[in-house]
Amino acid sequence: MTKMRDSMPVVFAVLAGIFLLMIIFQWGGQGTIFEPKGEAGTLGLVNGYPITQKDYNKIYETVTNEMKTKNKETNLNESDEDDASDKAWDQAVSQAIEDHSIEQMGLTVTDQEIRDVLFYNPPADVKKTFTDSMGHYHQDWYIKALRDPRNDSITRSMEADARGQIRHMKWQQAMAATIRVTDTEAFLHYMTDSAKAILQVIKIPAPEVTPQMEHQVSEKDIQSYYDSHTWLYHQDEQRKLQFVRFPLVPNGRDTALVMETANGLKARLAEVPYSKTDTATIDTVAKELAQDYSDAPYSPHRLVTMRELGNDTSLLSAKAGDAAVVTIQGKITVLRVLDVFDTSSHTLFRVRHISIGYPLGVAVPTPQMKDSVLAVANQVLQQLKNGADFAELARTRSMDPRTAGKGGDMGWEDTAIFPLTFRPLIGSATNGELIGPLESPRGFDILQVMMHTRTVWGIVSLSLVVKPSHQTLELESQMANIFREQAQKIGFDKAASAAGYHVIANAPPVSRKGAPIFSSHLFVDWVFEANKDDISTPLKLLKSGSIIVSQLTQIIPAGPKPLADVKSQIAQDLALRKAVDALAPRAQQVRAAIGSGDLSVAATSMADPSLAPITVLMGPAESVNGLPTSEYAINNWAFSAEPGTVSPPLKGEHGYYIVKLMGRTIPTEKEFEAAKPQIVKQVLQEKEQRVLMDWIDNQKQHATIEDYRFKR
Repeated sequence: MTKMRDSMPVVFAVLAGIFLLMIIFQWGGQGTIFEPKGEAGTLGLVNGYPITQKDYNKIYETVTNEMKTKNKETNLNESDEDDASDKAWDQAVSQAIEDHSIEQMGLTVTDQEIRDVLFYNPPADVKKTFTDSMGHYHQDWYIKALRDPRNDSITRSMEADARGQIRHMKWQQAMAATIRVTDTEAFLHYMTDSAKAILQVIKIPAPEVTPQMEHQVSEKDIQSYYDSHTWLYHQDEQRKLQFVRFPLVPNGRDTALVMETANGLKARLAEVPYSKTDTATIDTVAKELAQDYSDAPYSPHRLVTMRELGNDTSLLSAKAGDAAVVTIQGKITVLRVLDVFDTSSHTLFRVRHISIGYPLGVAVPTPQMKDSVLAVANQVLQQLKNGADFAELARTRSMDPRTAGKGGDMGWEDTAIFPLTFRPLIGSATNGELIGPLESPRGFDILQVMMHTRTVWGIVSLSLVVKPSHQTLELESQMANIFREQAQKIGFDKAASAAGYHVIANAPPVSRKGAPIFSSHLFVDWVFEANKDDISTPLKLLKSGSIIVSQLTQIIPAGPKPLADVKSQIAQDLALRKAVDALAPRAQQVRAAIGSGDLSVAATSMADPSLAPITVLMGPAESVNGLPTSEYAINNWAFSAEPGTVSPPLKGEHGYYIVKLMGRTIPTEKEFEAAKPQIVKQVLQEKEQRVLMDWIDNQKQHATIEDYRFKR
């Protein structure tokens, strides 16, 4: 204990840092790599209220830490950093709106309130630091650390953050001061969670709506339904756009640069002395090179076969100790061969095939059909023997969609994937030999064994990813800027046509709500600030690996969707209603067969197994497995009927239902009163959270937001 007291300044400095981080984590924090514009340290304005560099940095730091924890990574990739920037900016806007509201309300915090938080309500982690091995919290140690002159700067920072925290709590209380929870709200919430009914249900479902059923719905009925239900089809303002993509993909020069690096690493790996009995030095060097040059986690000794190497056959002649650059599963890989194994019991074959199949949908071919397909297969085989190109015939004649486009190449496989009758023929074939036609369930196959091997290599390796270089990215950026300039001069479509670019014009309309298009809040901001026919500056999309230049083509005002957009859905809904109405006589017939007895008699007496009842447990407003959603006619009846009774036919949205109430649990008034304080607290928290979120969202929609992050 004496030792702890003596080291209080050091301990306090550490725990104060934790305390500050906890406050930052709770409040949000951000940072930016963008150059601010306007007043020094100001990244933007929300209704004239500044978002400072410092505030943004705090929120950005918190967002990135959360993403690192979630992704279990120490660093974020470019795409995640872009996401973090957007999230941080959105939170910074919310915080600015809230801070402005706090100032307008004139909310203040007294020194006594600060002392109460710092001295008597420290966070749990801080409190734990001043708790001894017996579990006793020593407040006097903590207060002594607070008052130590050496900790003045830390204490002042803690006071400032505590002041902000208290102001925030007061603001929340002020905003939610008028929110109340009525007894009715609490009771309904409690009933929804606690009341349950057990039912037997016979389903008499309507048939699935077909296009023919939709066509039987008249135009007049569709128009009448639309006119009386326009509220169902309300949409917020939306905006349509078209755009041109400039893909950020590596070119031949980028590949050549990576190959140059790979050959340099190969030389460095080859310099390490090889010993079959001691490969630790090679492994250490390979690991160091991987840490410096590879994006992929380093994996020590592993086995590789031709299945992973694919078209790269350079290892077939390699010996133990050799260094090589190969392509493994599409990645340029630098490796050192530690061992070469001959697996005599496991041979891999490089096989290509042409499948001459029966017509689609034919499960059991007739003898005449089989003879016809065999004749075609023999004709193709003869063409191959006469020197025809196997790959070209596979592309034009094979009916196997998985391999036809690859010239019939099946890759490296063992014989286990082939039918039993194929295996001995493949196993005994020489390289280049044609086999077939061989009968299979789908027709006849012609095979060619191109190569075979029994070799497996033990290696250490590091993989290099070919990425677009800075020069490649800069070139695409220049091309995007040139296109934008031309589009502004001669028009978007003409500029795209002249340059040979494909215009994507069928993107869905952009809305303020939901996930932002292209995962970019900045782009959505531009869309809703732009005028019709405006053309955007090039936008880099890290997730899709491209740059886009976009044009705003249409502004769709808020209001009901046009009838043309919802006509098909209305026709489908009305057709379903008619189908449900048509079930009424059948439902009455089933109900009559049941009488007041067991529901299972319906399936027996009417010889219809589909009428067998199912048993469900449901609450007053609960959808359950086995029943379509939103069939609340069942819920309503179940909580108003007497246990043991059978319902009349209940008309739902998807059919008719006959229900027997087997039992029901309704909480008593006494149980509700006992649970009421907790229920009221829960409902109040939900309402407060919803009100605050709705208020912030509404303020954002009507705010004037200026973003200087990307402006120079």
